[in-house]
Amino acid sequence: MKPCHATFIALTALAVLLSGCEKPATDATAPAVKSETVATVGGDKISEAELNVALSRLGELDETQAAEAKPRVLQALIDQRLVAQAAKSAGLDKEPEVGFAMAQASRQVLAETYAERSFRDVAKPSESEIADYYSQHPELFSERRIYRIQELELKLDPARISEVEAKLKSSHSMGDFVNWIKEQGIEGKTAMAVKPAEQIPAPLLGRLSQMKDGQVTILPGRPGHVLVQQLQESQSQPASLEQAHNAIERALMAEKRKELMAADLKKLREAAKVEYATGYAPAAEVKAEDDKAAGDTVESDKAASDKAEEKPAN
Repeated sequence: MKPCHATFIALTALAVLLSGCEKPATDATAPAVKSETVATVGGDKISEAELNVALSRLGELDETQAAEAKPRVLQALIDQRLVAQAAKSAGLDKEPEVGFAMAQASRQVLAETYAERSFRDVAKPSESEIADYYSQHPELFSERRIYRIQELELKLDPARISEVEAKLKSSHSMGDFVNWIKEQGIEGKTAMAVKPAEQIPAPLLGRLSQMKDGQVTILPGRPGHVLVQQLQESQSQPASLEQAHNAIERALMAEKRKELMAADLKKLREAAKVEYATGYAPAAEVKAEDDKAAGDTVESDKAASDKAEEKPAN
């Protein structure tokens, strides 16, 4: 194995294990699993089963890769335990926001596991479905490109957006535009990315696939910000149907699972009783409640009117 590959595995392991992406569980709530203990950190045991689960998150590895990655993953788990224990010693686990985050992470794991196990047996798409998907998404396959993008995020008053757009169009280069931004005292930060088509969100990819090298576009960003993106260069790297077959199959199965989950969630909502505090109900539900209240008022008024018109019995 090449040294750079080994380094990549080590960094990937650390990123996965220390970024909070692993499934959280406390000693009090974790299910009992009989497994050999591979390390103990301050009395906290790390089992072989936990190590294997962490290792599996690196994807498919051959025996040589797995053998080299396992001790690195174990060290990452140990480091994680040490940091978590230090956090507890500092009392961070008692802070409300930490408690909220831990509870949210636990619910997220349950939700993901429910979805995975409920819809794991989705039928594989047919060959014609895969071929249709391939032809319908040329930007991902037959016209696939690798994009080098420079992004500039600006903190901007909405009143100045038209001014900035005009300057962007009249600038001879991105460098000239950046210099003007600095002169105007507009806060901003820049970033550079090189990504293949499949790693770019669909709305942005749809725009980039229509752009030529050197073109610039301005987009709305988070509140109070705008994004200026320049496609510096792109390289054509098409993928054949044969090359893309498995990826398309997975994408179609994921879409089907998403549809099934949406239908299941609809049923769960209909069966559950969800009550909102004043001001928090979704607009549609507020309208439905107002309509119901208005209907009840009409019925009440009609009943009162009918009663008033009744003649007293002799």
